[in-house]
Amino acid sequence: MLPRDERRFKAADLDGDQTATREEFTAFLHPEEFEHMKEIVVLETLEDIDKNGDGFVDQDEYIADMFSHEENGPEPDWVLSEREQFTEFRDLNKDGKLDKDEIRHWILPQDYDHAQAEARHLVYESDKNKDEKLTKEEILENWNMFVGSQATNYGEDLTKNHDEL
Repeated sequence: MLPRDERRFKAADLDGDQTATREEFTAFLHPEEFEHMKEIVVLETLEDIDKNGDGFVDQDEYIADMFSHEENGPEPDWVLSEREQFTEFRDLNKDGKLDKDEIRHWILPQDYDHAQAEARHLVYESDKNKDEKLTKEEILENWNMFVGSQATNYGEDLTKNHDEL
């Protein structure tokens, strides 16, 4: 891990002084949030998933990152769905493997708001009467989902008074 961390630190250290400012340290910890760090995120993802070392992620490597196949056992439906995702949406040039550009498109989509997606997910899963508004009761009935969500700062924001609640 040391060479990997050193490479990431050098990319985050914009002024090259081998000392991290608050901004540089944040880029080191959360590289996906910084434009100048996105190549590191792609490279690290490739290194983590590319088990055969060919510089690409094939479908089996893609699936193995999410699912450990048991001997002679059938694949769950969600794995079959992920295989379709790989073929239809991830492998953009249809060569059976993901290159760095395709990995970037997969893990760093351009027009995707993570906070908005998480908020929609929380409302969808918790809004029992489907009125697109969450009551205190609906939130409390699904407290475990909210305390595990980054959107609520892992539950910390639920302890504060909010007018909208």
